[in-house]
Amino acid sequence: MDLSLDSWIADFANYGWWEIPAVLSAILYVVLAAKKNRWCFLYGLISSLIYVYLTIELKLYFDSFINAYYILMSVVGWINWSSVEKEDNVPVIKMGWKKFISYLTLTLLLSLLFGWWAANYTDDALPYWDAFTTLFALLGTYWLVKRITENWIIWIVVDLVSFAIYLYKGLPLTSLLFLLYTVMAIYGYIQWNRNWKELPK
Repeated sequence: MDLSLDSWIADFANYGWWEIPAVLSAILYVVLAAKKNRWCFLYGLISSLIYVYLTIELKLYFDSFINAYYILMSVVGWINWSSVEKEDNVPVIKMGWKKFISYLTLTLLLSLLFGWWAANYTDDALPYWDAFTTLFALLGTYWLVKRITENWIIWIVVDLVSFAIYLYKGLPLTSLLFLLYTVMAIYGYIQWNRNWKELPK
């Protein structure tokens, strides 16, 4: 693993013109999602289209799959959130810790299974970590579209792991993006949790 400045400059020369618009679009996606604005899904779509290409180039096949999934969920999310008359009043939901932990356990077991498969039958560069971030991102995205507050807890963990993965794979801007994502996911959880508490019970 080469984390030198020269290595990053070389990687940027290869991928930078793709990475910059992907990162900027992704930042707008998370900011708008935390504010419960449906326009987040447009920027999520743009970012995901670019990352499908980048992750195939980097042999992160689970990440390629998850970005294709994000493309689909951008459409579903736009339709789902558009059904609410005023975006600021998009209602949020909480599932509770017992249900939350059961989902975590099942997703972790599936991550190990898919990681084992990728390690033995593909040339995936980081099979177990790639499977982990992909399956938990699937869960987090679905919960975001369904407006479940706990989606942000999933994203805090996924974003930290992804930060390390992309730093290792030589995409410094993307790794910094995931570090920023972590902070924004914390903000998103605080905002959605506050909104949930303000809902009439």
